[in-house]
Amino acid sequence: MAGSYTKSQHSMQGAFVFVLLGLFALMSTLMVLLGAQMYRATVDHSQQNNQKRLLSAYVRSMVRAQDSQGTLDIEDFNGTPILCMRETFDGETYVTRLYAYEGRLYEDFTNEANPFDLGDGTEICDAGSFDASMDGELLTVKMTDAAGDPAEVRVALRCVGE
Repeated sequence: MAGSYTKSQHSMQGAFVFVLLGLFALMSTLMVLLGAQMYRATVDHSQQNNQKRLLSAYVRSMVRAQDSQGTLDIEDFNGTPILCMRETFDGETYVTRLYAYEGRLYEDFTNEANPFDLGDGTEICDAGSFDASMDGELLTVKMTDAAGDPAEVRVALRCVGE
């Protein structure tokens, strides 16, 4: 009888070890899946935040770069507000246009004499909307990113009226 008791005791210990190993494997898999989901959520949030900051920083830096010329204005092209920055090289006037079109922020740099079309610009990043206004020396650009989160850039122009 003692031999059968030892045999069943070894069977119970083997089953217990097997259950523990199975539980460990299940919990490890669960932890990897949860970690991957948290990582993906963190990366998505970071990308949305970076997109919003990119949109604001790009507009701000373009305005600051062109502000020294004192030739910023806002035009309406078939209901689309466009921030225009003009500069002259060798007697030719060139214009850089910033605008939102079909969910993207565009930049178009061309000779002012060339015809303009909204689809001709270079895609910069996602932008739901883009609305620029000037109040004296203060340029305000209100935008939304692809997720619809608002962003606003206010720049006190240095060269207004020069």
